[in-house]
Amino acid sequence: MWRRCWTGGLLALLASTGQADWLGQHYALRLRPDFAQQILDGEAQIGLTQQSSAQALNMNTVQLRSPRLDISAVRLEGQVLPLRRLDGPEASWQVELPSHAARQTRLSLNIRYRAQGGEGLVFGPEHVYTAFHSCQWLPCAGADLSRASIEISLDLPEGFDSLASGRSLPAVGRVQRWQQDLPYPLYTLGFAAGRFSRVQMDSGVVGQPKLAFLGASDDTEALRAKFAPSAAMLAFFSDKAGVALPQPVYSQLLLPGGVAQEASSYALIGRRMLDPILETPQEDWVIAHELAHQWWGNLLSCAQWHDFWLNEGITTFMTAAWKQHRWGEAAYRRELGLFQKSVQRARDAGFDKPLSWPGDYPSLSLKRAVHYSKGALFMVALREHMGDRDFWAGLRHYTQSHAGRSVQAADFQQAMQARSERDLGPLFQHWVFEGASASAPGLKAER
Repeated sequence: MWRRCWTGGLLALLASTGQADWLGQHYALRLRPDFAQQILDGEAQIGLTQQSSAQALNMNTVQLRSPRLDISAVRLEGQVLPLRRLDGPEASWQVELPSHAARQTRLSLNIRYRAQGGEGLVFGPEHVYTAFHSCQWLPCAGADLSRASIEISLDLPEGFDSLASGRSLPAVGRVQRWQQDLPYPLYTLGFAAGRFSRVQMDSGVVGQPKLAFLGASDDTEALRAKFAPSAAMLAFFSDKAGVALPQPVYSQLLLPGGVAQEASSYALIGRRMLDPILETPQEDWVIAHELAHQWWGNLLSCAQWHDFWLNEGITTFMTAAWKQHRWGEAAYRRELGLFQKSVQRARDAGFDKPLSWPGDYPSLSLKRAVHYSKGALFMVALREHMGDRDFWAGLRHYTQSHAGRSVQAADFQQAMQARSERDLGPLFQHWVFEGASASAPGLKAER
């Protein structure tokens, strides 16, 4: 996700951490976008599992955390189920289950619905894409950080291309199909479709996915020029992670405007973010940031939003590490300077919190200063405290140990400590769990 700007509705979404009684573990979707009306017609089959922590609760209802969807019918084994919309802070749809179903541990619901274009489902004249707010277009049974697998079938006009979470399957007529077998966080699941130019190439990295560049308005030559650093970045991040990405292709879609959003197996990047790279090649941060998220944020993701720095702080640091690798020490130090300025603005506002602080933030900019910038500075402090050899070994151990899982700050500390000869407890306590500043021990002062 873009490190320097978040969308306006994100703060409310991040605050939603409630756990569902029934959790959607697999979504099979049949989707037809209507570009004239900017509406998505959908049919979803959701495989649900009863939560072990909710055995004592009333299991007669399923909550679908997608209040903006127009749900016309929910069926269980062909039977139409009672359905009502709940208003209030935790607005949702409530589905009533028959008594025999409530006693089961697994269910499969079939849902017919429509989604209006807007935040999370963005239509252009001849393209559509989803971004972050999955529950604006997907009938979500579970929290935004819940992990699920997904199948997406897109009924598209002739001549349209698509990308989606996972791998491409053979098309059936006009229907283009995608499948994501490994469970990923709901907010990383999505799709895009439109009249796109496309370039596909081998990454040159053994065991890592091929690369695909798509564009809504750029031709193939422009796409090759703008995304030229991608192969070298993939080699750098895969080496540091020590883990191969599970999808056969990593795609990047270039769109109008300023979007910058990671998704499982692809990224959405706005031309405003990327076009400067043609004049200043060092402005390659958006490619690096979204690619790094394929490991730190997608393959590994925080289990709770107060540990969001595990997604964004690590990725922001890895973007700076790429710049150091590709453009030299001055470029790395320039990135650190940007992080320090961001944290200083938060400190000047009297709001410098520890990285895993569970409270509410008064603004998105302050949350960003902590989770993105301060998280990156902590990684710098950790690197300088451990030394390069142990630091990169620790990051590789952390990534390999938790790939495909949701993590907490304690998991990261344990993994890094396992590869360090020094005690990391005081450093984690100071930055992550108690309170820290950009001038904390272990971070060298900027010259």
